[in-house]
Amino acid sequence: MGRRKQQPLKTIQAVAPGYILRFDIPGLPYQEPAFSSIRQRFSGEEDPDVIGIAYLLTGEEYERLLQSEGGRDGGYLEIDIEVKPLADLTNENAETIKCKSLSTKTPRENPCPLPSARYMSLIRGGAAEHKFPAEYQEYLANLPIYTISSWRTEIGRILFLLVWAPIVLPIFGLQAAFGKGGKVPGWIRWLQIRVFKAMWFAHDKVFSPLFGPGDITSEKEKLLHTVSKGS
Repeated sequence: MGRRKQQPLKTIQAVAPGYILRFDIPGLPYQEPAFSSIRQRFSGEEDPDVIGIAYLLTGEEYERLLQSEGGRDGGYLEIDIEVKPLADLTNENAETIKCKSLSTKTPRENPCPLPSARYMSLIRGGAAEHKFPAEYQEYLANLPIYTISSWRTEIGRILFLLVWAPIVLPIFGLQAAFGKGGKVPGWIRWLQIRVFKAMWFAHDKVFSPLFGPGDITSEKEKLLHTVSKGS
């Protein structure tokens, strides 16, 4: 309703049976390593069904929402899902609602990058604001976040952002300026794919070995973070 200027016609708390929350969309290492998406639960996974807010939007507002996320040709993949109103979760005969949601086209896995504390606080804050079930809020509270606890990794973060932020951030400006109807021009998409591939290659092959990972918290970092919190 702020930056995206959305005016939903209706909102409901909803659960997507069989879908789980994932942070598998690569972002900017060391600063915003991962963004969230949803995908179907694999056999053996124990994460709860994802809970969120279903918004009823006009076609125009939906297109503008897609545009703000990089357009149909961006990193997200439109998916059709069926959700149940959270209030009717225990009612087996409750009608489902057809919705659109966003998954990822190119997940980064093994391991998935971790979200930043800032990004995770938005998700946890939204769950608290909308009074999601206590069990689901506890699940969100226990999800790991990316942390930096050593001077070496902090130096790596500063150097990485000095090099890559001036290259990556203007791409989002180009998407906003030239995108229309939920789509971005092919040349912008081409540029985005190659810049992000080059950025993550530089992270994986140069910065991570020298300064520590900018997408996951290493065991050493976990220990330092635990000691720091304890002190």
